[in-house]
Amino acid sequence: MVSGRTIRQVLGALGIAVWMLALFAGSTLAAGPSECEVQVSPRAAPAGSVFIFSGSGYKPAELTLQKEDGAVVSHDLTVGDGDPWEVTLRSRIGDEGTWTANFVDPDHGCTATASFRVTLSSTDLIDDIAAATSAAPTPWLFYLAVVVFGFTSGLLMGRLRIWVRA
Repeated sequence: MVSGRTIRQVLGALGIAVWMLALFAGSTLAAGPSECEVQVSPRAAPAGSVFIFSGSGYKPAELTLQKEDGAVVSHDLTVGDGDPWEVTLRSRIGDEGTWTANFVDPDHGCTATASFRVTLSSTDLIDDIAAATSAAPTPWLFYLAVVVFGFTSGLLMGRLRIWVRA
């Protein structure tokens, strides 16, 4: 005859085994979709810029794009056999806002998501000119021309003054 203590020990061990099996199975199932990750570079850029998405360990077959609360646009992808893979997107004027890109791999049953922002293009002409001129060193030849012109003008005016008095 089996004692009550032995039955409790067997049931306790069986309960621990079932709990550990459930924990292991849950972590294994959770690890599958988290393997799909995507990076985007740059995270924000003005309209007309190229955004580069890259990932590894899976092959996305579909790309969905959504601007803020707008409609979802779907594109079929062929990333080839290379690992890691890259996908490039060029933004256009009018695309300004925050976008979400979803890369779907039906074979792995996962979706990788990246957000990026298309910003306004700079329309400030004065700042662009000032930035271009401040970045370039001022030519020394220009300074020399100003000094020589000033000296020559002063000398000429001095001679002209002497000649007028005489």
